[in-house]
Amino acid sequence: MKTFDVVVIGGGPGGMTAGMMLNQMGKTVALIQESQDSFGGVCLNRGCMPTKSLLKAAKIHRDAKQAYKYGLDLQVAPVDLKRLRAVTDEDLNTLRMMIQGMMGSAQVATFRGKGCFQSAHEILVSNPDGSTELVRGGQIIIATGSESVELPFAPFDGQHILSSDQMLSNTDLPKKLLIIGGGAIGCEFATLYHSFGSAVVLVEALETLLPREDQEAGKALQAAFENQGLEVKTGTMIEHLTVENGQVKVKYKDIDATVTVDKVLVGVGRKPNVAGLNLEAAGVKTERGAVSVNQFMQTSVPHIYALGDAIGGLMLAHAAEKEGQLLAMNMAQGTNIPLEESAVPRVAFSYPEVAAVGVSNATAGIRSFTMPEVPNGRSVVDKVTPAFVKLFIEEETTVIVGAIIISEAATEMIHEMALAVENRLTLGQVGKTVHAHPTHSTSVVKAVHHFN
Repeated sequence: MKTFDVVVIGGGPGGMTAGMMLNQMGKTVALIQESQDSFGGVCLNRGCMPTKSLLKAAKIHRDAKQAYKYGLDLQVAPVDLKRLRAVTDEDLNTLRMMIQGMMGSAQVATFRGKGCFQSAHEILVSNPDGSTELVRGGQIIIATGSESVELPFAPFDGQHILSSDQMLSNTDLPKKLLIIGGGAIGCEFATLYHSFGSAVVLVEALETLLPREDQEAGKALQAAFENQGLEVKTGTMIEHLTVENGQVKVKYKDIDATVTVDKVLVGVGRKPNVAGLNLEAAGVKTERGAVSVNQFMQTSVPHIYALGDAIGGLMLAHAAEKEGQLLAMNMAQGTNIPLEESAVPRVAFSYPEVAAVGVSNATAGIRSFTMPEVPNGRSVVDKVTPAFVKLFIEEETTVIVGAIIISEAATEMIHEMALAVENRLTLGQVGKTVHAHPTHSTSVVKAVHHFN
């Protein structure tokens, strides 16, 4: 049995970051990564990066089809998803090689298998060839990520009813696609397939898209989607799906009519991937399917920690990476620095993009302001809809405590607001900052000036 100061189960953004930093700080570290993925976890292999590669292709295709707006005449061929997937695989292989190089230069012992607790300090690693080995850790970090949520009436078959993981591998462009779930996953895939030429129906059970965010913004995104030709059904539930003759029949709840689509993407969210870890053997407690932790990511067993999607919450790669950094510092230096979740940006790379940070509702002591969607120079020449910007401010202090932006480049623009939320900057402080012209970011400073 091999013994290490720290054993990390999971090689995604959080686990890999924590493991490498702890090694740099003098700890002996083992990193256990399931064999089906390279290091980088869901984000690199089946999430953030393949989606963004395809979304870039979608933007190019969309812009080419709308080239007449810019005085250009371009001929656009139909999309070949097999070619797009090949390019995406090249992108992913480049990133995998970069990460493999980082891991190779680090003094971190790696195990390619599935980790399972045998006791509070011992992890059994099951290798692909059927062999096993036991690893002992003075401290242990659970960073096993998440998996797609499957609906009881819509089991994944990988062909007609698909998870987001399966949809990324799909090379068959459906004529009509139903997407269940109006969160970031659903909105991004709606953008992808609508841009590629599919007729898309996006269904959300709650009253607005992006239901965890500000409702006014959710309605603004829905209006933008509908103007593009997407069909959006909010406040709508699906009763059941049946696959017949290679198509899917969809029965909505409280609606008599049945519609037929070629494929269904279930994008209602993700759940912590903790089944099979045998947490009971270590005495680690869970709550609602996620590992229970305190604000310093410590579980019910003091020497065992957990981070990222395994603990539920934000379920964002950049949040997990930051948690990995903070956890490594806390473990190696004896500090207790928590993650300030309110300052973590939440983004959807849809068209238009959506980005938010901080609070998402005006409550006692907090008021909001929505900037009128007035074109600026950049939106005019780019020929895009002016930015939707909504700010949330502490009434007594004018400190910015939240913001949401719907715009071209919103996922880049949000970082100014994240900096403001993290450092409790006021309207006046942000308003003094000169913004380059012409940029989409001038919409943010205009909103600050109007609010002030």
